[in-house]
Amino acid sequence: MMVSQIATFRGSAAQCFFGIIALTSVTYVCFRLKADLATTAFIYLAVIVLLSLFGSYFASVVLITMAVAGLAYFFAPPVFSFAIDLPQDIALVIVFLLTSLMVTGLVRRSRKLTEAALQAEIVAKQAERELRLAIKTIPALVWSALPDGSLDFINQRWEEIGLSLDDLRGSEWIRVLHPDERVGVADRWRIAVETGTPYENIERVRSADGQYRWFLSRAQPLRDELGKIVKWYGTDTDIEDQKRAEDALRESEQRFRDFTESASDWYWETGPDHRFITESEQLGTIPTRRIGTLAWDYARDMEEEPEKWRLHLANLDAHKPFRDFSYRAASRDGSEVYLAASGKPLFDPQGRFLGYRGVSRHITAAVRAALLEEALQEAKVVGDNIAHDLRTPLTRVRIRLERGREHAATLEELRAIADQAIAGLDQSLTTITALLRITEIEHSRRREGFSEVQLALLIREAGDLYEPIAENKGVTLRVEAADGAAVRGDRDLLFEAVANLVDNAVKFTPEGGRVELALLHQGGETVIRVSDTGPGISEAEREAVTQRFYRSDKSRNTKGLGLGLSMVAAIIKLHGFRFSISAGPGCTAEIACRHVE
Repeated sequence: MMVSQIATFRGSAAQCFFGIIALTSVTYVCFRLKADLATTAFIYLAVIVLLSLFGSYFASVVLITMAVAGLAYFFAPPVFSFAIDLPQDIALVIVFLLTSLMVTGLVRRSRKLTEAALQAEIVAKQAERELRLAIKTIPALVWSALPDGSLDFINQRWEEIGLSLDDLRGSEWIRVLHPDERVGVADRWRIAVETGTPYENIERVRSADGQYRWFLSRAQPLRDELGKIVKWYGTDTDIEDQKRAEDALRESEQRFRDFTESASDWYWETGPDHRFITESEQLGTIPTRRIGTLAWDYARDMEEEPEKWRLHLANLDAHKPFRDFSYRAASRDGSEVYLAASGKPLFDPQGRFLGYRGVSRHITAAVRAALLEEALQEAKVVGDNIAHDLRTPLTRVRIRLERGREHAATLEELRAIADQAIAGLDQSLTTITALLRITEIEHSRRREGFSEVQLALLIREAGDLYEPIAENKGVTLRVEAADGAAVRGDRDLLFEAVANLVDNAVKFTPEGGRVELALLHQGGETVIRVSDTGPGISEAEREAVTQRFYRSDKSRNTKGLGLGLSMVAAIIKLHGFRFSISAGPGCTAEIACRHVE
């Protein structure tokens, strides 16, 4: 823009310079030849028009002004004066002025139109060169066809695959298509040409080496002002790699689908809120999961194993991967199944959490087999323990009865022997009853009858029950239970669990010792704590003491069956609470549970 303005200014200055010289020369010659006003005006006009062809309109106006001044001063009487006496001379000068302005204006307009036409021609030629270059270098195969559909132009890309215009001209292009597609492609192209509709098709084109590659062919008609088709322009884009990728992806998807349909696993995805967004269809025994639900909506062990689920949900909220998380769920027919789920968190490129993608599988058979094996093993152990614990009293009963039958001399002696036998049988029946009760607690549906239990009253009642027993033994029993704490559960079973713990504490605490029964709140939980100053339980035995019939060396000489802590463990498991034993001094047993707000 700046360069153009400078060039225009220079042209105007040159025009003014040469115009002044020309007008001065014309004025001198006409004045010496005594030319009249009209002749001089005509010569002025010719010079101004000639100079306007090479300069600007502004310069022409300057020269016109100088010419009018020269006519009025040198050639209109009185001379050497700008005054004009004759009316016809005034009219002549005005006509000269208007004619000069009009002619130079027309010259200016003509020059602009000519320059614009030249510029447009330059731009058109440049655009044509760029278009030809683009057509030659464009990655696609470009072609054009006449209104009847016969090919008349191809770009350079066709030559790169070994095909020339002679190979494709007219209808010869049909021969380079795959034999299986020639008839179909020819019919589609004929219909497009006859109806004037855009053409699009996927077809295989043969290159010079005889290989066929897939191309996406498209064509659009060019119409004139009357809507008549004057040309067809089209492109063929190589999609061989894309076609192969699509075929490979389709094959991979089919293979994955076959694996999925024949596998026992099924696949799922969840969103950022852990709700299902996709899930594969699987066997009828799998839980019916609807899009938008949560996995734990179908779980049946959340109350039984709250700590397991708490840790799992914390891992989900922390967006951590998980593997083989096992839980019990409801199947479509209402039966219970066991599942194992593994998941991996998904994130977008900006690190935003998108959800989980994972797999779940049936482990029902394996879990039931393990439970059956565990039950059989437990039954064997229990049977061995029962046999061990019942053999001695039953043998003793048998021996006493045999001796009584052989040696009792009086009825009183026989009755004494019978009473001893009955006491031994009662002990055996007590053992069997305790075992049956533990089994009932572990496998019963008593959870359905849970209600709100005020723990403070229960603790005080247990303290009142064992306070005389502790006092007779010389043991101090202290009870602390603030009102307000409540849990959902079976009050009778919870009382039995607390009573067993207090009974053990009083039983194993020596004379002069102390037992404390307290109800505490710590870490968001309600805790029932029973602590004593007795011999305690070693770390190696803390897990074993909850097993049936286990009796430590310290308790061998103490009356009991070895089932009290087993009973406590079964009751705590039924309620979904947590039971722990730790060293004191002495022993400290705790039942931690979620309280009712």
